[in-house]
Amino acid sequence: MATLPPPKAGVSLPAPKTPREARQERRLRLVLALVFLFFGFEYAGAKVADSVVLKADALHLLLDIFSLALSLAAMAVARRPPTPRYPFGFKRVEPLAALVNGVLVLLATAEIVHEAVEAVQGDVAPKQTIMLVVAAAALVVNGTSAWLLHGAMGEDHHGHGHHAHHLGHDDDHPHDGHSHGHDDHGHALNLRGAWLHLLGDALGAVAALIAAVVIRLGGPRWIDPAASFLVAIILVVGAVRLLRDAGAVLLGASPKRLDVNKIHAFLVAFPGVGEVTDLRLWTLGAGADAMVAHVTTDGRKGVGISASRAVARAFPIAHVTVQELPAGHDDHADDHKHHHHDHDHHDHDHHDHDAS
Repeated sequence: MATLPPPKAGVSLPAPKTPREARQERRLRLVLALVFLFFGFEYAGAKVADSVVLKADALHLLLDIFSLALSLAAMAVARRPPTPRYPFGFKRVEPLAALVNGVLVLLATAEIVHEAVEAVQGDVAPKQTIMLVVAAAALVVNGTSAWLLHGAMGEDHHGHGHHAHHLGHDDDHPHDGHSHGHDDHGHALNLRGAWLHLLGDALGAVAALIAAVVIRLGGPRWIDPAASFLVAIILVVGAVRLLRDAGAVLLGASPKRLDVNKIHAFLVAFPGVGEVTDLRLWTLGAGADAMVAHVTTDGRKGVGISASRAVARAFPIAHVTVQELPAGHDDHADDHKHHHHDHDHHDHDHHDHDAS
């Protein structure tokens, strides 16, 4: 199979930012600045107002600062070039960051529920006027921040852009193709983790506003902690989905946005390809996917290289490898042979042990 070219002498620089990545990073930095500046105001206002839902929102805002900084750092690390030890680069740093963010959301939710339970048992009513002012300001800041990040995330869901391609080692590997498509799919999973934090803050502000209005109109004081429970439920659902998706990437699941049947049909119809004996897809992270396929051919030269180029042009896959196999070759037979070889080797070791 085609391999990566040997590393060049000197220091490898991170991959240049695409226009999409640059915009995503700018928005993330702007949101981090907004949240950092607003945190002190909201926490002080929540203490003065004696509002549980506002305190929970402010504490979650503190967590947001760490979450946003983590997402920014993950974006920078993900752009680092591949190395001999990490041949696919560092793109899985971002699903790792998303996983951490998901756990942090669950921890923040537990604290929100704890504060709410204590408030239900208490007898201090929040100061409605201060609560209204702080909650309104929190809604503007958190809502704007969530909207900014959601706009950056949305760019990952519309189209795949243009793919540039590179072939290496054509002369050394005449029967195998390894093509690199240009990845410009952004950092949706990583951004989603940060956005989930901000969505929780915006919902907390909405809950605080509603609770303040209800209490001001003579409603029961328990409406304040009750609103926190509603926010907690929404956050748990979002966190579980985030953890599920990040876990799927880290476990090497096939990407949902790629139809394996279409890719299989594309390869079967490609000139010179006889049969596709093996086809595997997995996600590297940050919207970058990889594919390896084994095909039999009709004897033409360079079918693997040509097929790799064609697949990389037709589908948004960052790393494509198509390996040619001799006609009649059976991948499953190879697996069977390896299994028997390992079994025989184990038996041999076992008899040697008994002899000793």
